[in-house]
Amino acid sequence: MVCQVPPPSAMVSYSLLFLLASSVSLGVLCQEPETQAIDSKSGKACCKALRNELPPSVGVFARGTPEYNARHQTYYSLQQQELFPTCTVKPNSASDVSRVLQIAKAHKCPFAVASGGHMSWKGSSNIDGGVVIDLRALNQIDISAKDQTVKLGPGSPWINVYAALAPFNISTTGARNNFVGVGGFLAGGGITFESVNKGFGANSVFNYEVVLANGSIVSVNKDTNADLFWALKLAGSNFGVITQYEMTTFPQPVIWGAVSAYPITNQSTSDLLGAFETYGHDDTNTDYFQSVAYASAGGVDVFSVVQGTLDGVPQGPLTSVEPISHSELVGSTHDVINQVIQGALAPTARAHWYTFTTKIDKQFFQDMRTRADNIFAPLNNRDGLTVVVGFQALQKSFIAKSAGSPVFNALSQANDDLVFVLLLVTWDDPADELVMRNATNALGAWGEAEAQRRGLLSQFVYLNYANEEQRIYERAVTKEDLDRLRSVQKSYDPSGTFTKLWRGGYKIPPVGYHGAETSTGVQEERNGSTARDAQSDEL
Repeated sequence: MVCQVPPPSAMVSYSLLFLLASSVSLGVLCQEPETQAIDSKSGKACCKALRNELPPSVGVFARGTPEYNARHQTYYSLQQQELFPTCTVKPNSASDVSRVLQIAKAHKCPFAVASGGHMSWKGSSNIDGGVVIDLRALNQIDISAKDQTVKLGPGSPWINVYAALAPFNISTTGARNNFVGVGGFLAGGGITFESVNKGFGANSVFNYEVVLANGSIVSVNKDTNADLFWALKLAGSNFGVITQYEMTTFPQPVIWGAVSAYPITNQSTSDLLGAFETYGHDDTNTDYFQSVAYASAGGVDVFSVVQGTLDGVPQGPLTSVEPISHSELVGSTHDVINQVIQGALAPTARAHWYTFTTKIDKQFFQDMRTRADNIFAPLNNRDGLTVVVGFQALQKSFIAKSAGSPVFNALSQANDDLVFVLLLVTWDDPADELVMRNATNALGAWGEAEAQRRGLLSQFVYLNYANEEQRIYERAVTKEDLDRLRSVQKSYDPSGTFTKLWRGGYKIPPVGYHGAETSTGVQEERNGSTARDAQSDEL
């Protein structure tokens, strides 16, 4: 299957939504992620058991049926679409999910769980030959105007949430992309327009409804199952299937949002990265947001900037250089995402991502762009190649809002403003998979080693931007917090059902392992548990 690549300026905007939107040789040895197929006989037996033991209201769909195909085609990543479960099962309630898990456990059925299906890597929320638990029917949006809260099912896309909240003139901390689902976004943290003053999107969740490994349905909040409440702020696929998020809301801001693409010149580089550096150190202006990225597509290199205000006041350009394209709007969150940021962008891509975290340094950002040019120069003739190097600021005020999350201590260690660096590479030809992964990983490895050498590197890796080879729990939390997560996991899933059967998302590594240091000081990524060892979704 070949994806349709948007024009360069559109692709830049699309990539920025994820911000908003080893060896450095291309000869480095790299293998495509292993996604071991489940024995077909076992898969068929599991699907038969589901059909026989579930009520008729819960659909179990075989490959080739319209319902199966509808689920399969919603995956953002074309690599995900290369996996074919034996069947998909579509629960309508938490009780249905409970029954599905009990059947899967009894018959030892490997499964994956998908809500929006927007995680980028192969096997993250899909499975070859097993069962996919499709949460799209858990798409409730129950609004309490009196309490200023909302109950969300994991299967809703955020654009539907914003549309439902708009008539009540309220909003909540959701994604900056039409296609992203509620479930995966919040399970990985989630960066929002309001993150400078509210932190990660998951910070606004005050109650979870969760189906545990034994099939019980529990409420999880700061007073009930408080240890699990803390752990679910970095849930991954370790503790239970979340069937409802109860979130606080706030008055709907009138947002000014703008997306601009600029030619890369000495002037634009200095101005735009300088403005981003200033923004990254300013946590006083909580009504302003900005992300910047370098992108190369179809022989055109640009800097793209997404900026906006939560008070609706337009801002002037960040450089005197004339933009190649510019779009802006004053309106609701729904309107700004739908009309300015999202545009007419392709919902699928053949992609590889890589992320790491650094302190703010304008020269380092410039050097990342130069290195990207050098590494990808031999590949410029490959069909559909787009290379994005993007930067998302995390001011200290942002980090402080995450005090109730497992990631807080790891993020706080630098005692400084930070930046998530996202490398996002897309291409057309499946035959280019290995070389594109090699190149992206080489750029990321160089960036981490160079940031370490300059005293800029943070250990933190953000789950929703990571690929399957990156060690999330070894790097997103401290050793003490990792031990605490292991304790919570053992308490709520003592038999290890989700470790053994849930293929997808990021797994907590075995006891006693917290990564090893390389000669550069960057944690070793080759040992311990990986995402692909027991293969959730966002952004």
